[in-house]
Amino acid sequence: MKKMIIRYKMPIFITMNLIMTVGMNLAHPVTPTLFKEMNLGPHVFGISFAAMCTTNFIFALIWSNVAHTMKKSRILMISSIGYAIAQLIFGFANNEITIYAARLLSGVFAGGFQVGFITYIVNEAPLDKQAVYITYSSIVVSVGAALGFFIGGYLGDVSIQMTFVIQAILHIITGLLFYALLAPLEEIEEKVVWSDLVKSNPLKIMMDAKPLMQGYVLLVLVSVFISSIGMTLFDQSFGYYIVDVFGFVPSQSGLVKFATGVLAVILNTVLLKRKPKNQSLVLKFLFGSLALLSIGLCFAVGIAPFLIISLIWFGAYTVMLPVIQNLVVSQRRNVHEGNQLAGVYNSLSMLGRIFGALLTSLIYSIDPIATFWVSGVIFFISLIVIMIPNKNQAITN
Repeated sequence: MKKMIIRYKMPIFITMNLIMTVGMNLAHPVTPTLFKEMNLGPHVFGISFAAMCTTNFIFALIWSNVAHTMKKSRILMISSIGYAIAQLIFGFANNEITIYAARLLSGVFAGGFQVGFITYIVNEAPLDKQAVYITYSSIVVSVGAALGFFIGGYLGDVSIQMTFVIQAILHIITGLLFYALLAPLEEIEEKVVWSDLVKSNPLKIMMDAKPLMQGYVLLVLVSVFISSIGMTLFDQSFGYYIVDVFGFVPSQSGLVKFATGVLAVILNTVLLKRKPKNQSLVLKFLFGSLALLSIGLCFAVGIAPFLIISLIWFGAYTVMLPVIQNLVVSQRRNVHEGNQLAGVYNSLSMLGRIFGALLTSLIYSIDPIATFWVSGVIFFISLIVIMIPNKNQAITN
C-alpha cells in the first residue's frame, strides 16, 4: 500500500486538491442569497470579503514562514479543520458582526491552503515537472470550483444552512485524509517552535524576501497585486450583480460558474499541451484581454451577451493564474527561495483582494456596472507594469 502511495503521491495530491476545492466552493453560490435573506446592504459582501483577505494576507506569510519546518500535509489538515469551523459559524450567523468574525477566522486558514498547496508541489514534485503540476493544480481548481458551485447551488435551493454543514464535513474528512496518506511520505524533520509564529511579522518576512524581489520578478509581483484588485472587483460584483439585476437563484448562479469552470479546464488543458515558451508574452495578452472584456461587459445588453462575455473573462483569468504563478516560482534557485516566493505571491494576491473588496463595496453601492469599468482599467495598468522594459526579463518555462 505504501509503495503504491509513494508511486502515485502527486496524483493523490492533485485528487485531494480537487475534493478540497469542491468543498471550498460549495457555499459561494448561496452567499448572496444568505445576505439578501438577512436584509444586509451591498456593503456587507465587500467588507466581509476584505475581512477574510486581511487575515489571509497576514497568515499566508506566517504559514509560509513555518512551511520549511512543518509537513505540508499537516498545514493542509489544520487549515481544513479550521476552515470547516469558520464556515459553520458563517453559515449560521444571525447578524453582521458574526459574519465579519467568521470571515476573519476563515482567512486565517485559507492562507494555509494556498501556501500548503503550492509549497507541496515545490518541495515534492520533480523539478522538471513542477510547472506541469502547477498547471494541473490550476485545472483541478477550475474543475473543483465548477463542481462546487454546481452542487452548492442546488443544495442552496434546498437549504442554505445545510450547504454549510456539508461543506464543513467534507473539509474535515479531506483534511484528515491529506495527513493520513501524505504525511508519512514527506521527508522533513518537523521542528516547529511555536514562538516562530509570534516572530512571524508579515513585514519582516517581506523584507527577508526583498533580495528576491528585483528586476523582472518585482514587476511580476507588482502585477500580481494590481491584477488581484481587478479580479476581485469583477468576481465579487458578478456574483451579486446576477442576483440583484437578473434575479438569479443559487442553482442558476451555480450553473453559470460551472460553465466558466468547464471553459477554464478546456483552456488550461490546451495551455498544458502547447506549453508556450514565452509565458511573459502570454501574460501580456491575457492582461489586455481581461481589460477589454471587463469594459466590453458594460455595453452588454440582456442576459445572454452579459453571460457570454463573463464566461470568456473567467476562462481567461483562470488561464492567467498558472502562467503568473510559474513566472514567480521559476525564479527561485532553491527550495527555500521557492517557499519564500510562494508566500510573497499569496500575500500580495490577498493584499490586492483586500483593496479590491473595499473598492467593490464602495463602487457597487454607487453604481454596480461601474465596478466592471474600474476592473478593466486596473487590468490595463497591470499590462503597463508588465511591459516595463527590463534587461533581466526572463522568458521562462
